[in-house]
Amino acid sequence: MSETPKPRILAVDDSRVMRRAMSKVLGSEYDVVEAEHGEDAWTHLLNDPTIQVVFTDLSMPYLDGFGLLERMRESDDPHLQALPVIIITGKDDDEETKQAALDKGASDFITKPFDSVQLRARAKAHVRFEQTTRKLSETSDRLEKQAAVDELTGLGGRRYFCKAAEEQLAYARRHGTPFILLRMDLDDFNRLFINLGKEQAEAILRQTGKTLQGLVRKEDMVARVGLAKFAMLFRDADMNDATDTARRILEGIQAMAFHINGHELHVTASIGLLEPAIDGDQTIEELIGETEIYLNKAVEAGGNQVAVKSLRKYPVEKTLSVPAAMRLLEYGHTDAILPHMQSLVSQLLPLLDFLARNLEGPAAENLATIRDRLGEGG
Repeated sequence: MSETPKPRILAVDDSRVMRRAMSKVLGSEYDVVEAEHGEDAWTHLLNDPTIQVVFTDLSMPYLDGFGLLERMRESDDPHLQALPVIIITGKDDDEETKQAALDKGASDFITKPFDSVQLRARAKAHVRFEQTTRKLSETSDRLEKQAAVDELTGLGGRRYFCKAAEEQLAYARRHGTPFILLRMDLDDFNRLFINLGKEQAEAILRQTGKTLQGLVRKEDMVARVGLAKFAMLFRDADMNDATDTARRILEGIQAMAFHINGHELHVTASIGLLEPAIDGDQTIEELIGETEIYLNKAVEAGGNQVAVKSLRKYPVEKTLSVPAAMRLLEYGHTDAILPHMQSLVSQLLPLLDFLARNLEGPAAENLATIRDRLGEGG
């Protein structure tokens, strides 16, 4: 029977003596990988997803500890974003330096020269945290695909959202009604989770759920589809209405205040808003993926903003009926009405004739003007 592998720790320091000291203290319980500077450490991290904790010095050649932290927290890899990083500080490092490291996403500090008990305690605590976080993430990924209702926020779950959205998509394809998707992520939530802990992070998610429920219309559908990921489907709304709602959501999220350790914390979010082309055979999962392209554009532009795109092409009918024109007008699609103006007025002429005969005032004169413009005078 194979033995359970030791948890793997990355020790980053330009001093070989310090690296050897950490390996000697931790080697009996952990598989210690050594790196002599940030670039070396970054290569290990990119190629070894089994690393569970990083100990790093701040002052190193090529890439220092601040640069390594920044790369990890800004990485597209969720594992690197959340990986515990313990900063090794010297006695000359001041509070400002430590605060700068915290701001960049440091998980903890240890001061050198450190004693063996302190070093092992830090390693044990953060390895356990990483293992717990990974298990929670795996469980969350599994449950989010199964749950109809998200217990934490009270919103719909991913399964509920996808099922209802598939039905709405089929209706939109049959009847030509609007179909608009929204995807929202809380900005830098992985860093918040690491710095604040599970309890405070869940408080933020709960309040986000309440805020969303208070800002959307009853007929619209909103769900939590990931750890700090939300989705929304607009029913019978045009892109102008959806965009206005998305901006109100950003304002509502930013207005939330959390009082933590004597400080007031505010969070922001990024939104992708898409009116997809629905004349193909895309599934709702594929359309959500398309929406996330624009969510990523909002994130890449700095976050706390909305990226909007409409890919829908409404069919141009040879003859547009008055009821169909009224529906398009209600949804704000006036461009689809303009080519049919003369036809629509011709359809309305009998009604205008009736009104002219039965109403007092300038109705008859207005009718004559309309007929002249259409070349039907007389």
